[in-house]
Amino acid sequence: MKALSSSRKHTGPHDRHVMARHAEVYPTPEELEAVQNIVTHVECALKTVSDQMDTPADDDKSTEAETVGSKERLLRGVMRVALLAKGLLLKGDKSLELVLLCSNKPTITLLKQVAEKLAAQLESISAGTYTVSECPEDASIVVTIAKESVLTLTIHLTSPAVRTQGKSQTVIDPPDVLDRQKCLTALASLRHAKWFQAKVNDLPSAVIVIRIMRDLCHRVPTWTPLSGWALELLVEKALGTSERPLGVGEALRRVLECVASGILLRDGPGIKDPCEKEPIDATAYLTEQQCEDITQSAQFALRLCAFGQIYKVLGRENKPPKLRKFSGASIEGGTGRGDSRSFTVSVVHMSTLKKDDVELVSFSSDTRGLQPSYDLSMNAVMRLNQYRPGLEYRLTSQTGPVHEPVFTMAVDLNGKSYEATGPSKRAAKLNVATKVLQDLGLPTSSETKSESSGNTEASQESVKASSATSTTSDDVCVCVCESLTCWGLGCFQGPILTKNGKNPVMELNEKRRSLKYELSAETGGSHEKCFVMEVEVDGQKFKGRGSNKKEAKAYAALAALEKLFPDDNGASNSNRSFSKKKVTYTDMVSSSSNREPSFIRSVFTSP
Repeated sequence: MKALSSSRKHTGPHDRHVMARHAEVYPTPEELEAVQNIVTHVECALKTVSDQMDTPADDDKSTEAETVGSKERLLRGVMRVALLAKGLLLKGDKSLELVLLCSNKPTITLLKQVAEKLAAQLESISAGTYTVSECPEDASIVVTIAKESVLTLTIHLTSPAVRTQGKSQTVIDPPDVLDRQKCLTALASLRHAKWFQAKVNDLPSAVIVIRIMRDLCHRVPTWTPLSGWALELLVEKALGTSERPLGVGEALRRVLECVASGILLRDGPGIKDPCEKEPIDATAYLTEQQCEDITQSAQFALRLCAFGQIYKVLGRENKPPKLRKFSGASIEGGTGRGDSRSFTVSVVHMSTLKKDDVELVSFSSDTRGLQPSYDLSMNAVMRLNQYRPGLEYRLTSQTGPVHEPVFTMAVDLNGKSYEATGPSKRAAKLNVATKVLQDLGLPTSSETKSESSGNTEASQESVKASSATSTTSDDVCVCVCESLTCWGLGCFQGPILTKNGKNPVMELNEKRRSLKYELSAETGGSHEKCFVMEVEVDGQKFKGRGSNKKEAKAYAALAALEKLFPDDNGASNSNRSFSKKKVTYTDMVSSSSNREPSFIRSVFTSP
């Protein structure tokens, strides 16, 4: 099972963005090599120092020293802790930590003695590379390397004897003993490293999600207080309670949902520290305002994810994958008045269709155009069923809160399993069918929609040309939509939206009230109607064509919007415009001093 989970491919809707961001923040090979060198050199030097300190100086006391040394060494060992032990380093991290475990309570004298011997050993290993400094107030020794990348390695001195209270002890501590609280913190870091190796390393996607969340804490000041041990406990609690292995996209969303549900708030459950005997909340150091800001920020991040804008949460630019472009064919359409106007219709090349799909496309005997035999009402599930009947869809999981569930549907085809998510079972089923069609190279509505983003002017000319010939084209039905990229292979799938994601009729009504749409033409037989709707805006007439009046009305409104408001950026009023400024998630959730959510202020404040 571990092998299967480790080899699981990241195929979720957000996995591509998460893995791309992870590749950006992961340390470079040069940085990892520099870290490995300094840690290895210091560990070897400390081993030699431990041997030297256990070697007796006087021959007379050699027998007594050997009996004492055989029981317990003065320096018991050195261990990696924090980010170094957990493998959570990010690009640009320069601070590393080690813990030097002593037999007795460490003192300032011991610290200086170890520092002197360590400096001598490092000088013999690599002359002029390392600098050793003493920090008695922090109970540590700091080793720095000054090269192309400055690295700092902090060695904390501690001992298990520090945990014992002085009440039951008769031995008096040395006067120069190091700060007890610093030593206890070093012991806690040892427990944290062991717990991480036992609980988190085996959780699928956990380490990647923690790196992504650490990057979020670095970029967004609102999340900065949560970084560290509390963040690691939060991710383990969110992913450890999942009933199945999660991809990186689902795992990140689950962590955000956990925070958005109010786990950090005062009346929330909190996060208990499993490495302490007493019940201690690991997030108790957060103020009430910080908890509220982080919760609101997580809720806003979930809204961005729900609208397909997770790249803003990750601090990336939206770079969609390259889509396959179909070859086009030009068709000449006469207007019946002596002049000839040409319009271009993008036609799917026959080489991109499968053998079973060729039967679905038929050509008209008339030489003026093409008439597809695809059923315009077919969705992705129906089209896939026509290609491969009898497929069984199964529900694999249901996640998310009650008000915003996320369903995952799966289907098997040709020995390959496909999965997709959606806000409902039907939507998830449509999404997985669309994914199968894309993998097979068959046309889908998402492809035609994605390819139709930049041909608005051509669509308007095509509306005029097609409306002029609508009375004589009984056997030629050309789809005039936002851009003429498909002649029936799914261009009517999904809602017709503007570039702002709104219904064209509603958006045009916001800008010009009380518009009247009139039916100017109706062609085609009873089984394949073609309607042409006309609307007059600011003295100009715009036409749209569709398989029903509602669709034709939407295309007419879309043509008017593209002609009259080409530079509109989504504002509700035409006389109100905002400068086009790229807003990232970091800007939206920057920290604030008052109780107003910081991301709300940055969005609704004029630049």
